[in-house]
Amino acid sequence: MFCPNCGSEVQAGNKFCSRCGAPVASPNCPGCGSPVKSDAAFCPNCGFNLKGMARAPALSPAQPGIATDLRDLAPGEVVLMDTGIFPISYIKNIMSSVNGKLYLTSQRIVFKAGKLQGVGGVSSGGMFIPNTKDAYKSKEYFAIPLSEVASVDSGWSSITVHARTNYKFGGMRKTKEWANEIRRLIQSR
Repeated sequence: MFCPNCGSEVQAGNKFCSRCGAPVASPNCPGCGSPVKSDAAFCPNCGFNLKGMARAPALSPAQPGIATDLRDLAPGEVVLMDTGIFPISYIKNIMSSVNGKLYLTSQRIVFKAGKLQGVGGVSSGGMFIPNTKDAYKSKEYFAIPLSEVASVDSGWSSITVHARTNYKFGGMRKTKEWANEIRRLIQSR
C-alpha cells in the first residue's frame, strides 16, 4: 500500500503515513482518485497498477533523516526540523540534564530522551556530562504545543523556549535557524 499524499510505501495496517503523517486508512488511486482497498493490486475504476507504483523518492538532501524515529504525528502534522544524530541536552536545572533529540513539527516542539542517555549529571557550557550510574533510566518525552509558546531565545549553542514553563536545550547546532523557524510558526498562528 502507498500513501495517497506523498506516495511512500506504507505497511499494511498502518493508519497514517510514517513519512508525511497523512491518513491512509482508505487510500485513493493515484491515477483517478477513486477509493481502493489497501490490498488491491489494480484500481477497480481505472485499472491503474497499484503494485507497480514506484516508491517515493528519498528525502531531499536538505532534510536527511527527518521524522524517521518520531511515530506519534497527528494527521497533517509534518516534522520540519530535528537535531540530527548527535544528542542535545534538555537542561532541567543547573545540576540535571537529559540527553536526547529535539523535533520541530508544524504543531509542536518534541523532546525525546536518547535510549542510552543518563538522567543525572552536570551541565557545563551547553555540554552534558552524564552520571554513568543513571544510564538507561531516562524516559523523558514531552511535547510543547506551538500555541503555548510565547517566545524563543537563541544563544551560541542553546535555545530557550518560553511557554508556561521555560525549556532550555543545549549542545545544539543551528540555534538561529531553530529560533527563527519557531518564531515564524508562532507568528503564523
